[in-house]
Amino acid sequence: MARHTHDVIDNSQVQNEPDHQLGTDEVHVYNVLWGIPESMGGMTTAALRRIRSFQNFGRPLSQTILTFSPRLDTDEIRDRLVSSGQMRDDVELVNIWSDLRCRSVHELAELEGEQPRSPIPDVDGEIENITTFFDVVRKERSSKIIRRNYFREDGSLLVADIRDPKLGSRFILHSPNGTPMAEWRRPRDFYNAWVKVVVNKEPAVVIVDDKKVSEFIHEISNRNFALVLFLHGTHLRHPWNGNHGQVLPRRIDTMRNFDRFDVVGVQTRQQADAVRALGFSEDNIRLLTGELPAGSVLTEAPKGRSMGKAVMIANLVELKRVGHPIRAVAKLRDRGVDVSLTVLGEGPERPKLEKLIDALDVRDRVELPGYVNDVSNRLKAASFSMLTSTSEGLPLSVMESMGAGCIPIVYDITYGPRDLIEQGRNGFITPRNDIDALADQIEEFLSLSADTVSAMRSSAMDTVEHYLPEAGYRRWKSVIEELPVAQVDDALIQTSGTPVAVKRATFENLSEGCRIELEFADLRRDIIEKVEMVVSARDVNTFFVCGGSLTSIRRMGRRHAVAFAVDFESFSEAMGETFDVYLRMPRSLWESKRRIRLPKGFRAMRTGQREWYSTKYGNLSVRPVNAT
Repeated sequence: MARHTHDVIDNSQVQNEPDHQLGTDEVHVYNVLWGIPESMGGMTTAALRRIRSFQNFGRPLSQTILTFSPRLDTDEIRDRLVSSGQMRDDVELVNIWSDLRCRSVHELAELEGEQPRSPIPDVDGEIENITTFFDVVRKERSSKIIRRNYFREDGSLLVADIRDPKLGSRFILHSPNGTPMAEWRRPRDFYNAWVKVVVNKEPAVVIVDDKKVSEFIHEISNRNFALVLFLHGTHLRHPWNGNHGQVLPRRIDTMRNFDRFDVVGVQTRQQADAVRALGFSEDNIRLLTGELPAGSVLTEAPKGRSMGKAVMIANLVELKRVGHPIRAVAKLRDRGVDVSLTVLGEGPERPKLEKLIDALDVRDRVELPGYVNDVSNRLKAASFSMLTSTSEGLPLSVMESMGAGCIPIVYDITYGPRDLIEQGRNGFITPRNDIDALADQIEEFLSLSADTVSAMRSSAMDTVEHYLPEAGYRRWKSVIEELPVAQVDDALIQTSGTPVAVKRATFENLSEGCRIELEFADLRRDIIEKVEMVVSARDVNTFFVCGGSLTSIRRMGRRHAVAFAVDFESFSEAMGETFDVYLRMPRSLWESKRRIRLPKGFRAMRTGQREWYSTKYGNLSVRPVNAT
């Protein structure tokens, strides 16, 4: 049966055109990962699949993978990936440490840093050899790491990463003869100096998959490349609570500087809504998804499956909550319902899960074979799949099972299931954390007629067709073709770090929020026309941004003020928190934001259940009305 794909963004039908030459022509593509572990997770797998799709369906001028891990053996990793078919041999794999080891003094001098400060402390502590080229030095009594040394092949010191008791953190680059050449006060500044040097082809687009890298790469100014962030997972600490909660600590720098990326790709509409809730302009948000492997969607579901045979693809980690489906199997056993479960994956939770299997006496029904090489065959043999994670990005494991005709029975988690599953048509979504509801849904599924189940299997396969490589490439191609000229606005509200003074501040209640109008004492009009207001919780990682609208007032002539609309919903998951208020220029670094200095004699103003007040330093903040 001929099949078609669907554009994920607008659901319009897109016919496959095998004779049409796709291509991200005239662009060099740099893909950025921290490292490539031997046991690759979903993020690394998705990045490698995208790279192959760019080559299979497009014509990039070049493709390069940039990595930062000091433990990475690029030759070994490259050989393994090429031999396994996960990477073609025309993709360049570059690691910062192996690259720097081979650079001449002249080439090392291209890295922009500060003049080395003196003195540079000697090594003092217990040395631990991590690799041939990488040592750590620990304090003798506490075992705390106080220094990391990176070496060349001849044993000479390349970089010393020192926790200096007097000068703080120091990254010091050395020439082959041991002379300090340059210094950086933060690791991220050192990494960014290298990125600016190594991304040396134009035009270029840099695609960042790794959350660790996204925390610093946005700080690069005056870049000559477009910067794309691809969010593989949630950015919220508790995404199931809604869109206004705390940002994950490992995501906070990224999300605070969200608009410094030219494009931010999200995998689901749910996450797009959560990102919009931060208040940034949504101009750079695009729906970009991971890809299924070619051939992973069957044209016809295999016959003869055992209805009660379940499969789950999941690393054995706490996030995946593998214990929930195991408990569901035990509950169904107690009801006289015959169900078996195979969990494909490995991880630190195995001992705990093995004990649970024995405690529930389901050893004859639950299997944990670890990593296997026949995932595709196991999916074809299973009847349904399960997913019970706390949160996901867009779960490739569910998509793969649907492509094999497995019916997904999953928790209603953030994000993913709602973008894939239509209840009762191609799968089932059950209440999050409810093991009884999961068991009930499995039992209901097993009672369906053969014709109904067959139709569901076909529908599941149809659903995930538009996640196959060519359809996924089309989405990326469209985004890259529309990329703007790289632009990072490092304009400051004012050159000093002092608060921005206002002559007048008024607060007006609205039906579901409030309107704040600020008349500035001394700001240029071009600044006033662009400035945004940032409302950031003092003690937790919650914040939101409000765009302003220029207004004019008459008082001894014409003066300009800016009005900001604040939606009370933005406080909904931090009701008891105090928030500080700042001004920020769009696309500028988060650290360049400035407090708002209120006029003397300002009296606190109440809007709804919040009070806008002047701190002891005279700056604008907002707190719950019951705060003391």
